[in-house]
Amino acid sequence: MAGEQVVWIAEKPSAAKDLVAGMKLAYGVSCTNEGAASRDGYFVISNGHVVLPLAGHLLTTARVSEYLTPEMAKLEEERVFDRYKDFLPVLPPKLITHPRTDESKGAKGAKGKSAGAGKPFGPYLVAKKFLRRGIKVMNAGDTDREGQLIVDELLEHFGIDPAGPNVFRVELVSNRAEDIAETLKKPFDRNGDPKWANRGEAARVRQYLDWVWGLNPSMAYQALLRKSNVGVGRVQTPVLEMVDARRRAIENFKPTDYFIPVITLRDGTVMRWHKREEAAGTPGFDLEGRIIDEQVAKQIVRAITGGLKGTCVQATAKEHSEKPPLPFSLGALQAEAARQHGMTLDEVTDAAQNLYKSKAISYVGTDCRFLPESMHADARKVMAQLAKLFPGQAQGAHMEIKGAAFNDAKLDEHFAIVPMGLPNSGASRNELAVFRTIAKRFMAQFYPDYVYKQHSLIGRFGQDEFRASQKQEIRKGWKEVEADSESGGEAEAGAGGDGDVRGEVQRIRG
Repeated sequence: MAGEQVVWIAEKPSAAKDLVAGMKLAYGVSCTNEGAASRDGYFVISNGHVVLPLAGHLLTTARVSEYLTPEMAKLEEERVFDRYKDFLPVLPPKLITHPRTDESKGAKGAKGKSAGAGKPFGPYLVAKKFLRRGIKVMNAGDTDREGQLIVDELLEHFGIDPAGPNVFRVELVSNRAEDIAETLKKPFDRNGDPKWANRGEAARVRQYLDWVWGLNPSMAYQALLRKSNVGVGRVQTPVLEMVDARRRAIENFKPTDYFIPVITLRDGTVMRWHKREEAAGTPGFDLEGRIIDEQVAKQIVRAITGGLKGTCVQATAKEHSEKPPLPFSLGALQAEAARQHGMTLDEVTDAAQNLYKSKAISYVGTDCRFLPESMHADARKVMAQLAKLFPGQAQGAHMEIKGAAFNDAKLDEHFAIVPMGLPNSGASRNELAVFRTIAKRFMAQFYPDYVYKQHSLIGRFGQDEFRASQKQEIRKGWKEVEADSESGGEAEAGAGGDGDVRGEVQRIRG
């Protein structure tokens, strides 16, 4: 590529630094303005190429008044609510965009915010300096839909066709210099290939819908309520309704006590009351068939401990196996790490972001729980590093196992969250805890299935059915790495004994 006028685009400064590090390894180049790159706003490579870091969207959408006639625009700006019906709905064929300004740095540009009156945002001015027709563009932005749109819309703004012959797509899925270098040595896609063009178009449609749904219902409700601070959103309003519905359900909930007879047989087997046929709605039972009269439950226990004979309806022992749980998406990681370590969702997210920045784990903002099949070949390197922190679990891994997690057909824009290195020596307690959760889930992919035998017993005492269940472990498998947090079943069989039949009544509030 030497001698060509080439501009590489990264979505943010940290990604640009990672890209430069990968280019050094792949092409044997250096950065000629290393010390001044932050001030300059770009990186100059010794082969003449430029690496241009953006800062998210550098364009923001226009105010609604720009889509209206001067007369209607004046009515909107003066909040003449009675006349809103004269111009609503506003459904432009295409959104108008302007450069972000210093005053609108935080604007994402999807909900009709003004571009502001300040000077253009610094990264925009740098982009304007380099992005012009005739250059070769290497789009190394984030690989998700929004990342594709961020670059595509900027190229269009500067008169460059995103699908043109001189615009290429660099698919970077790791922030490690070694992985980036491997990608840079391979042929590049064209930015206009369907894979990428469809992602950009999907993000553009989302942006348009957010704007249309946000603006029109909001202004309609403003006119109806005579308040200019009313907002309606395509996502926020349904979510708020769900939250409020849950609040109302909690406020109106009236807890009810119900009672469960529990008996212990002479051999130690513990059996719990399950049901009485056709008892729902009869005295002492609710409409779901649960016992709501404690005296009814006590009477059942007294009858059995007093000598009422039971019969075995069914006794089974069935072998089961459980595959390792899939690696984490961000949502799955938040739930599991919060449960394991007592952290808030924000604490989990912050810790994960810091681990990503230090190159200890892969990209965090992913909805995917699968991994590229090619990553299986590199797993030994990752496991060798994990052995420094988890020697027992890492050495016990069976690296030949290639489970369901490695599946190219189920990949999204990003793959699941997995270890890529080790935490820094200064990692916080939360970061170490989150890394431990991610690492153990990754190591579990190289362990065999967990195998157990489920013993189930159904007995009948008079009209009442009791059940017992016990899990017998046969092979621990991946649970050698991840502790089993599941309960063993409805009840557990005891260790055995020759005592009398015993019974009790458990009170449950629900």
